[in-house]
Formats: sequence, C-alpha cells, structure tokens
Amino acid sequence: MTNEDENADMWTDEQMTRGETELPSDWRDQPVDPDLEENLGYEMIAWEKINVVDNPDQVIFLPNSEDQLRDDAFIVSNKDSVCDLTDKR
Repeated sequence: MTNEDENADMWTDEQMTRGETELPSDWRDQPVDPDLEENLGYEMIAWEKINVVDNPDQVIFLPNSEDQLRDDAFIVSNKDSVCDLTDKR
C-alpha cells in the first residue's frame, strides 16, 4: 500500500502524527468480515484457471459465463502473482 491511497485500511505515519485515532465513519460502519456480494457489491462468478502451454510462467483465467467471455473478460497473469487466498489467512 502506498501513502497516496486514501482508502487504505492501514494507518500511515502521517495520520498517526496528526493524531488521527479513528477510521472514517463509512469504514467504521462496515462489518469486520464483509460479505463480498451483500456488503461490497461483488457479483460472484466462476472462473477457470488455464496453464499456458507455451509459457509455463503464465496462467490465464477465463469466466465460465459465455456472455462475460464475449465482453473480453479474461486475465493473463504471471504464475508467481497468483495465490490461493485461503492460504493467506
């Protein structure tokens, strides 16, 4: 996170120096463990992970929805940039 990110959920040294001790009210009112769809407005859809044959260091993610695929919804990523978030808890 950078200091320029006003929506960051971590306190910066500058905020601590100014004596800020509380999160903004819109953050205080949010649940600690928000529901992705109900609280954050995400629409959960299934994606398929595909290993790139020609480049083993890359992976491609494609949505299972044909409509999404028509809208050019896909992700190409370096394999090292992908992790299972359940391992990060």
